[in-house]
Amino acid sequence: MKISERAVKRLLRDPVAFGLLVVRHAWGWKEIDPWQISVLRDVSRYIYMNCSRQSGKSTILMVKALWVAVNIPNALILVVAEQRQSNEDLRRVRQLTKAFSDFLKENTEGITLDLITENITSLEFSNGSRIIALPANDKVRGYSAPTMVIIDEAAWAEDIVLISLNPMMAVSNGQLILASTPKGTDNFFYREAKNPRYEQFNITWHDCPRITPDYIARERSIYGEAYVRQEYECRFLEDLSTVFSEKSLEAAMDSEEEVFAEEMDNIQKVLQGEVELI
Repeated sequence: MKISERAVKRLLRDPVAFGLLVVRHAWGWKEIDPWQISVLRDVSRYIYMNCSRQSGKSTILMVKALWVAVNIPNALILVVAEQRQSNEDLRRVRQLTKAFSDFLKENTEGITLDLITENITSLEFSNGSRIIALPANDKVRGYSAPTMVIIDEAAWAEDIVLISLNPMMAVSNGQLILASTPKGTDNFFYREAKNPRYEQFNITWHDCPRITPDYIARERSIYGEAYVRQEYECRFLEDLSTVFSEKSLEAAMDSEEEVFAEEMDNIQKVLQGEVELI
């Protein structure tokens, strides 16, 4: 049985229903985490997301970006990050777009989601909406009046990014989303944590059912408590040298000592004529 155009429009009005559909068809997800549902529904002008590694923040933000692009004609969505990351984010959007397009072709009579431009750094839809991947530097100045800006891995972005974007957002009344795992205290992502304009999300590994206590225990045993606190518990650490435990550093040095000792032993054997150089 085919789905009516009215049913599709009702689906598109709900970002969570839309999100569940596209992630299931794209990657076989069975559900979305409660905090991800909250992010999809949040219409605050300013959103701040301090998230654990492997939490799914980038994926759910690309779902949100696609939902905006499909629902708002001529929308401009900028995905700003280190270029490799922003390109990866756009690849996720491309996969989600294909999943929804395939769903429409299989389940409706003639309803389509069409891309008129598709390349590594941008997508343009038939309704005039665009999603553009940009590097986190001063090149963001070339765009005006965005509907939505997502700064992914914001802790790694240059300060000029936020300085350049703030005036744009004031003109467009668009939505600005900062999302990242912490990286010390010498960046605007840390400083903006105390800005009252943001709706705050703090997502630790405890909020992510895919990250198990056993996995965290292994990470802690290898890299130490400070590493886990920063990468999975979303703490801002002033001294990044504490990220690796003394135990892990000692293990690395012990390994280097063993390699050096083996090399010296081989040299000694060559000098004594026990082995030949090849």
